[in-house]
Amino acid sequence: MYRNSRSYLIVALTNIIIVCLAQIFYQTLLEESINIAIFEFLIFPLLFVLINFFLWFSQFKLEFCEHVLFAYLAFFVYVIVSSILELVIIGPAQELPPGEIVLGADLILILAVSIIQCIILLFLNLFCYIGYRIFGTRKK
Repeated sequence: MYRNSRSYLIVALTNIIIVCLAQIFYQTLLEESINIAIFEFLIFPLLFVLINFFLWFSQFKLEFCEHVLFAYLAFFVYVIVSSILELVIIGPAQELPPGEIVLGADLILILAVSIIQCIILLFLNLFCYIGYRIFGTRKK
């Protein structure tokens, strides 16, 4: 049972790396086979819960609120990484309809999807917290 600053760093980096890799994997390989709405609003928020569920039962014994904090940290890093991917790497290579501004339209879409994902993640964390309180807390 490890509970030190190294545990915090490992859990945070695990969340960030897996979430960002999942987004890159989706945008490069799975975009045509999986509907974007299903991925963004169902699979992606559940990925946060699964990552932290497995980390909860690992050797890094952190409190529930610390796992949730690192999930939101990974979420906001994901928003930044997906914005950079969309605006800098993927965006300029595509042709746009006349009058569409890449920076404005794509950024607004990314922010709107991120707000909805954040709300979904809040509800998932609420359900996980209720389950955490019902099924007991860990012995320290």
